Amino acid sequence: MSDARCALILDDAAASLADVALRLLRLRIDVFYAKERDEGWLLAQQEAARIRALLFPPTIDFDEVSAVSGCLRAHAPEVPQTAVVIGKRPNEAVRERLRAGGVEWAIWEPYDDSCLRSVVSRAMTACHDDHSETRAHRRIPTTLPASAYAGTRRKDVVVSTLSPGGAFLETPSPLPEGLRVTLEIALPGHLVTVKADVVYARYPGDDEPGQPSGMGVSFSNLDPANEKRMRRFLDDLDDRFVV
Repeated sequence: MSDARCALILDDAAASLADVALRLLRLRIDVFYAKERDEGWLLAQQEAARIRALLFPPTIDFDEVSAVSGCLRAHAPEVPQTAVVIGKRPNEAVRERLRAGGVEWAIWEPYDDSCLRSVVSRAMTACHDDHSETRAHRRIPTTLPASAYAGTRRKDVVVSTLSPGGAFLETPSPLPEGLRVTLEIALPGHLVTVKADVVYARYPGDDEPGQPSGMGVSFSNLDPANEKRMRRFLDDLDDRFVV
């Protein structure tokens, strides 16, 4: 891949994340895979300049994760890396150990490919997202169907990240930046209608491995009742990604 950034999977003895490695490759996210600490240590030494995310299951000995993470920092101190735990949500004692170790990102089961791609891609670009500094709300990975209307034109899209302030809409043919659209989002049990402005567009073939084509939009008049519904939905969903 032309993008130098990649993720390192440090797996446990049961190969809990072997399937995740294959899924990420199919999603065009470059990954290295290590099933034991020595292999992870070697990859960290050789590829530290490329590795932006360290992925691991909650069943692994966290001392191994800390050792590989320390190796990454030692060999590429200028490169930001983000640790992401992926798997079945463990008990509170394990999660507290993860939080104490500085782990802030999680993908707890169940999750689909869209959520996997979104969280890992965001972790890999956490310090390189050109749009993140202007966002007032954290965007949560989703897979909600939606329709965008521009005049009489209708475009069916998938909401892959959502916040009370805006969303990213996956589509192979995004609308142009600056366009005002009416957006209908199918929240569970309720259809939310909101005006939105296209802030940026990402087209097929753009050199951003792992990133879907589509458009980022900013909401302009989300009414209080719909905002309350959306926040309730997002609060419930966000728990799946909190360590």
